[in-house]
Amino acid sequence: MSNGIQSTGIITRRYKHGSVVYFEGDKSEYVYILKGGRVVLTSTKVETGEEVKEEIKTGEFFGVKSALGKYPREETAQTIGETILLVLPLADFERLVLQNVNVVRKMLRIFSNQLRRIGKSQREVLGESESINPADELFKIGEYYYKMGRVQQGQYAYKRYMEYYPDGKFASTAMQRIRAIESGSTGGDLTTGVIEEAAPAPVARDENMDLTDFSIDEGSPATGNPPDDTSVGDFGLEASARSPITSEMDDFFANDKTDLDDISFDGPGDAKKDISELFYDAMSKFSQESYDEALQLYKTILDTKNLKNEAERKAFEKANFEIGRCYLKLGKYSEALNALSDMIKKFPKSENVKNALFHIGIIYESVKKMDKAIAYYNKVASMEPKDPINKLAAKRLGQLQNDGRK
Repeated sequence: MSNGIQSTGIITRRYKHGSVVYFEGDKSEYVYILKGGRVVLTSTKVETGEEVKEEIKTGEFFGVKSALGKYPREETAQTIGETILLVLPLADFERLVLQNVNVVRKMLRIFSNQLRRIGKSQREVLGESESINPADELFKIGEYYYKMGRVQQGQYAYKRYMEYYPDGKFASTAMQRIRAIESGSTGGDLTTGVIEEAAPAPVARDENMDLTDFSIDEGSPATGNPPDDTSVGDFGLEASARSPITSEMDDFFANDKTDLDDISFDGPGDAKKDISELFYDAMSKFSQESYDEALQLYKTILDTKNLKNEAERKAFEKANFEIGRCYLKLGKYSEALNALSDMIKKFPKSENVKNALFHIGIIYESVKKMDKAIAYYNKVASMEPKDPINKLAAKRLGQLQNDGRK
């Protein structure tokens, strides 16, 4: 069996080889952390009936979803060799999570990947094999909750949309929703203007400087790490039968080289905002017309020396463009011109180059250098691939040419 040593609500239990921690169908509100030894989870694949075995590794959690959801266990947990587990009552687990932001992020990533796989399996069962645009799907999730009146869930989806697709085709609508939710002004407008079929949202603009609000992004967030196909061996555990969650859990703590001693069970942690979070904050400030505050946030991003991943590199690149828009909104045309020119030099193959050239045209138009403005608008209007920026440039070009004939 096992023995337990209890300290501040967290129990340490020792198990012999082959002990069952819990059976599939059991009900319990305990969460487990593997401190030493090995644990195998055995479950049944719903769509095929195949038995799936996955190994939990040192420092990993298990039993989380059923404990949080208060539903029966979906798998049987069994030990391999002498094993030590930390057993956390749900309240202690929630306290642990609240005090360790990195744990929250990694768990959210894992749960997000699981939900994505469930959605994919569901579409396969229903015969829906067409590719899905993740940006559109994420925005639709926000719209669903917003329309249902569950605005906090909607706000979370909108914020994630702005983090990954800050210049996406629904960015303006997403920011409007976020501001409405934060101000508590949603009122009875929960269904007004909801986009049902992922059509681009119309954005009201005047004929002068409001075009500086225009930007486009067709990018997507960085993909996760490839799965680890290493064979486990004991209890008939084969790589081909392992659940995808195994490879996700393998790097649960590995990226930050975290072990159990690094997790705080007591005091709150101070998590420094990463570049993606700073970028969202800056976009939010910009949308609220707090251009000075947005400018300072973009400067903080540009001062960053070490970029940890593709998502941060993309946010850094976009910040080089967005800081130019901030200067333009503040009427600091020289600074705006320098910022956008530098962005084009640093990132000549960036998807934001066309947009930067378009805004340079706006700068020259603003300072009444119409010949240069026309030259830039003309260049942008002819650039490939064709998109809404080409149309806006052509429109501005036509207006300036008509004004010149008067």
